[in-house]
Amino acid sequence: MFKIYFYTLEIALLSTLIAAAAGIPAAYFTARRRFPGRRILLSFSAVSLCVPSLIVALGYVSFWGMNGTVNRFFGTHFSFLYSTAGIVIAQGFYNVPFITGIVSEAWERLPREQENAARLLGAGETRILRTVTLRQLSGAIGAACIPVFLFCYFSFMIVLLFSPVGRSTLEVEIYHSIRTTLDVSAGAKLALLETVTAFGIVLAYSYVARRSQTTSSGVDYVPVVRRRIRGSAVIFVPLVFLILIFLIFPLGAVFVNGAGELGKVLRSRGFWKACANSVKCGVATGAACTLLGFAYSVAVKLKRRQASVILQTVPVLPMAISSVVISWSATMIFHRGTPALLVALQTALYWPIAYRQIQNGINRISYETDAAARLLSRGWFDSVVRVYLPACRPVLLSAFAYCFAISLGDATMPLVLSIRNFDTLALYTYKLAGAYRFSQACACGGIVAALSMLIFSLGKK
Repeated sequence: MFKIYFYTLEIALLSTLIAAAAGIPAAYFTARRRFPGRRILLSFSAVSLCVPSLIVALGYVSFWGMNGTVNRFFGTHFSFLYSTAGIVIAQGFYNVPFITGIVSEAWERLPREQENAARLLGAGETRILRTVTLRQLSGAIGAACIPVFLFCYFSFMIVLLFSPVGRSTLEVEIYHSIRTTLDVSAGAKLALLETVTAFGIVLAYSYVARRSQTTSSGVDYVPVVRRRIRGSAVIFVPLVFLILIFLIFPLGAVFVNGAGELGKVLRSRGFWKACANSVKCGVATGAACTLLGFAYSVAVKLKRRQASVILQTVPVLPMAISSVVISWSATMIFHRGTPALLVALQTALYWPIAYRQIQNGINRISYETDAAARLLSRGWFDSVVRVYLPACRPVLLSAFAYCFAISLGDATMPLVLSIRNFDTLALYTYKLAGAYRFSQACACGGIVAALSMLIFSLGKK
């Protein structure tokens, strides 16, 4: 058991280090340098949220697999994919845009006084970066890396498809315990170990996130004047090359390999049935998450307890529960999966995402507006309907879109719940890949990825 545990930690740590090693330099270039494609690179910051990991796995098989684009084009036999290195590289570069987006935003908003003072005292740029800038960014880097570690710690699809023989992670081993070996006792022990560890990581994340917010409050930010890339091109060019071959090209390979089978997939009755199921679940999950997130945000605002450690910790607790564990626990209680149960479990895990979106909107309501609403309204409900709801309409739509897109790409919960005669698009894609209908899986996966990114982008407007 502990061999699996430490292997899981190793995979998560190495994946996070790769994501940080590429994501932090990319954040520097997007925040402080001007170059063609900067906005496009930043737009990929939502990849780890809106593009399912199953699609990334399909992309790596299409591009780096034994019969993939690279091996066919160069006549080589790259076989690193089905190994620990393949898992780490896929997970690491999958999360690079997430770290880039968070750290880049923080880098743009850094106050320049300490850097300027260090320059006046004769410090070089490298020393300023090491002793001043990275210390200022430590909160943002921690707030970005800890969720990435959790994403990789709970990784299921990529490990399930790429893990070498004899090696497994907690999440995959729990799934095998409850679906293959039927060893419920072993599965329960692994689930408990996984969840306790995750709770400790989540509490650390909650502390780092609060510290990051505290250290950046009350500072006037000066817009950054971005300079052209000159001497730093020696770092920039290899970095862009790595992002291209380990992220952009694999994602593009999904669409290229699936193009020929797109018509066959669209003519399939199973595809349209799965599409309808995904839309129904996505709408229900998005609406439930948005309603729950709005209710919690309003409750925190009306109680004037935004700074409460407990109230700020509650929304991050679902991050400590994996999709496999919560789905398995639900099947143990309810004995069989249903679409309603799927929506309930997705809501339980995804509502904090809606809450974070909505909280930002509610916090933008000025003190004067809030005070006037309390004074002139007939009660708290009237204040919510007439003030909070209209003011938060854009973020409510954004929260709904985020949760809808994540629900659309979820293949793990439907797989574990094993709902009879019920496929979602993501699960349908997984079954196509499992049946070795790889081109059709890429076609369906491309549709899932395109829909997720479209919904996600509409939610950001």
